[in-house]
Amino acid sequence: MDKYEIEVLEIKGEKIETWKFKINTDNKDSVKLLKEIVDYINGTNLKLVIDPIDEIFANIYLYPQDVFTPIDRDFFIERINKIVE
Repeated sequence: MDKYEIEVLEIKGEKIETWKFKINTDNKDSVKLLKEIVDYINGTNLKLVIDPIDEIFANIYLYPQDVFTPIDRDFFIERINKIVE
């Protein structure tokens, strides 16, 4: 079972699929996997927003400028499911 939520946001009349998941920033393995995601999206049209909840937890929003490719989806699903374990 996937451990992220999909929200469809409408920005300037365009619908954009956004993936939302929660991370425990005290968990070093989760932070390492999040760094892999950041490294992966660096230089692409994918965006990541970190929204702190408190001192330990944060919501992560991941979204493309266009659409996620199947390769992107597989990469993110694998890592997100491990981050949220």
